Amino acid sequence: MVDDRAVRFNRTPTITFGASGIPSYMTPSPKPLTAAQKAYGPSGNQEVSRQATARLTANLPNMQSRGGGGGGGGGGGGGGGLPAQNIQAIPAARIPRLSDFRMPDFRDPEYNAQIAALNRALADFETGLQQRGERYGIDYLQGVRNIGYRPAPGFVAMSNLLEAPEEAAPMAARAITGVEQPDATAGMEGDWDYEGRFDPFSAAARGTRGLRDEFAARGTLRGTDFGQTFAEFQNRLSDQLSAMETGRTRFEEDARRELAQQRVSTEERRQAAERAALARAATAQMNAYLQALAGG
Repeated sequence: MVDDRAVRFNRTPTITFGASGIPSYMTPSPKPLTAAQKAYGPSGNQEVSRQATARLTANLPNMQSRGGGGGGGGGGGGGGGLPAQNIQAIPAARIPRLSDFRMPDFRDPEYNAQIAALNRALADFETGLQQRGERYGIDYLQGVRNIGYRPAPGFVAMSNLLEAPEEAAPMAARAITGVEQPDATAGMEGDWDYEGRFDPFSAAARGTRGLRDEFAARGTLRGTDFGQTFAEFQNRLSDQLSAMETGRTRFEEDARRELAQQRVSTEERRQAAERAALARAATAQMNAYLQALAGG
């Protein structure tokens, strides 16, 4: 095999055989370069040398962009790379923030269902309480009439239990004047019907007739004994009326207390449902944020 490097450098190889018969490859000293080779390279052709120079010059930008330059003059390392005027800064990726993700409306279906159930339960309780109060007022009025007491016109035994006491106060003044609808705060104003003009079978009317007949039969109707006995009878009726009025007042106080407790309990449950809904919404917001951080 002939070494082509020897040909390029004006070396003509020769083959010799030693005593053992093994050929040896020898390359003689290079021949001196001609003037044309010194001027235009190994080819000695001016045109070939010009074309090679043009190709090398055209390829220089590509060589620079590949970072090929090394340190010159015994200096150190690579000074290649893109020219400074061609380098553009690459913006850093923006890290998502929690504020980028809007928390969803906490009034989700679960929250709405809970609030609807609480409102419905409170409305049912208030309706039932008001009905109890109305029935109690009817029974109370019937009871005082049965014992012979006639309340003043416009008297209402049981006020609207759903109203606050301070809201019912203005109605008390109207009750005294007999304008619009009165309520129980007007007080128990009225008269006893001892003569039985409205109800001859009331306790007051029957008791009065019985005492008169008894003392008339004994001929002591105009004596002090009748007056003392009739006063005691009146006191018993008044005590009975006072007991009924005390029961009415206590019923109203207890009913208003129950209503206040029910409303407070309902409000506490509403707030608890709202806190739970807000926690669910915040969790959804955080999950979206963490998913964005993870690149998902």
